[in-house]
Amino acid sequence: MSFEITLQIFSGGFLGKPVSFETVERKLNAVLPRLPVSRVFMGWAPGKELYEKTAELLAKQNIEFYLWLPVFSETGSLRPQSALVDFYGRKLKGNTGHAEEDFSFCCPNVPANIENVLDIFEREFSSIPFTGIFLDKIRYPSFAQGFTSVFSCFCPHCLALYKKENFDIEELKNILCASTDLKIKNYQINGIYEFEDLRISNFFSLKAAFIFRSLEYVSRYFKEKGYSVGFDVFAPFLSFFIGQDLPALSTLCDFMKPMMYRATQAPAGLPFETEMLLAETVGADRNKRKSFYTMLGIDGKKIPFDLAFSSKELEKLVQVSACPVFAGIEINRKKDLAEVYPDYIEETIRAYARARVQGLALSWDLLDAPEDNILKTAEEIKKIHNQD
Repeated sequence: MSFEITLQIFSGGFLGKPVSFETVERKLNAVLPRLPVSRVFMGWAPGKELYEKTAELLAKQNIEFYLWLPVFSETGSLRPQSALVDFYGRKLKGNTGHAEEDFSFCCPNVPANIENVLDIFEREFSSIPFTGIFLDKIRYPSFAQGFTSVFSCFCPHCLALYKKENFDIEELKNILCASTDLKIKNYQINGIYEFEDLRISNFFSLKAAFIFRSLEYVSRYFKEKGYSVGFDVFAPFLSFFIGQDLPALSTLCDFMKPMMYRATQAPAGLPFETEMLLAETVGADRNKRKSFYTMLGIDGKKIPFDLAFSSKELEKLVQVSACPVFAGIEINRKKDLAEVYPDYIEETIRAYARARVQGLALSWDLLDAPEDNILKTAEEIKKIHNQD
């Protein structure tokens, strides 16, 4: 089977000073001879010299170079954005505390918000010879930003859309104000849940339709300019709550990267996001927590996150995806946020390869990957290629 390897590099936030080219060059020169790399994602701090020199370095080795670009979050630091509004009518603010990301989301239905992202690309990055664009933050907030952040947006623009779809927002508000327990009955794989109240399901389906429509426009914009387009997405069982219908989104991009971060205690990490989902919906209720874990068929106390379940999620996604699926795994090591060591990398790569993904995206920042993690990654990838 074809098994492609992608590297991911965080160059800094929009307002931060980008990492130096010398830092990136040193890391790539140490890693590229060991791994059969097909592409590199890098973003999103502006800095043309960094990207131009990196593009030149990668072109000499026939490696594709993608701009890593956030869409519905982070961009407010460069351009005024229309914020999300919760069901109490309050504008939502970002949740700071994670590196150079503020997780401040804008409404994906306001055309000006989308145009701002494209304007940022044109002004800061369009002159750089990228092969493609890797789109991140293509979603609504998760439970990591709080319960009311998930149940958004209720701005005038969105209220008009709900009315057009004959969706009764007042009924939904009454449900949410009465209880935060979503009363999930069943999980049907690939992100689809069954709720006791169909109105909850309908709301999440509408959000997914809104995200799809906006991304259809953004993806077309870049494809018409000749770029390949990749999507950064949540794990399937978490994607439903943030407006991502992964099988549908797979029709809009050239590949997708589900973030299957089993050891990450930060946004997008499987243990972190699962805990935040439960904390915001059922709180400390042990019975309801146990019921949720039983429904998924996982051991909720297991850290790293359940490997068999994560592999099954990938396998089922690959079966329905219209594009290649590259599993995102951590190879960086960050104290208290991503305690990633060679034994974790070994078991994760082996299991994800058996799930028949088309490759791996080594995330989320190559620059923070220690030598022992890189050595183990190279060792496992070599075994996979020797089996072909």
